[in-house]
Amino acid sequence: MTRVLLPAALAAATAVLSVLPAMQAAAQSGAMPAASAAPHNAFEARTVADLATLCGTSPQASQYPSAIAFCHGFLQGAGQYHAAVTQAGSGSAPVFCAPNPPPTRAQVADAFVAWAEANPQYAGERAVDGLARWAHATYPCPEPERRGRSRAR
Repeated sequence: MTRVLLPAALAAATAVLSVLPAMQAAAQSGAMPAASAAPHNAFEARTVADLATLCGTSPQASQYPSAIAFCHGFLQGAGQYHAAVTQAGSGSAPVFCAPNPPPTRAQVADAFVAWAEANPQYAGERAVDGLARWAHATYPCPEPERRGRSRAR
């Protein structure tokens, strides 16, 4: 599969969300942290593993309100940025095409966590790239209709 990436500006925009000290143990190990509680370093959301940990935090965990708010904010921000840079007339093709009506943030979070768990090879990939990879696979855009007739040979 070809690597699916959102524009570099989206990756830069996610850096604004990173407000905690840089700690990358999960990314370096490539292991998916346990989803029961979000470790402090997961709030960096640098990797697929980090974002999946935040989005998959147990509602019983003390960090659940912060983790799920961060997760949903990350998803919402990425989705809004994607919509803005791929709007009609932008010249940029969308990476994914959400259904109508669109899924809830909770549905997206749950589906992303399931995908991340099923695809541990992407655990160390940048969170935004993994999110784009998941969205592209989950909500593919229809093939554009080709105009004109094919010529018979």
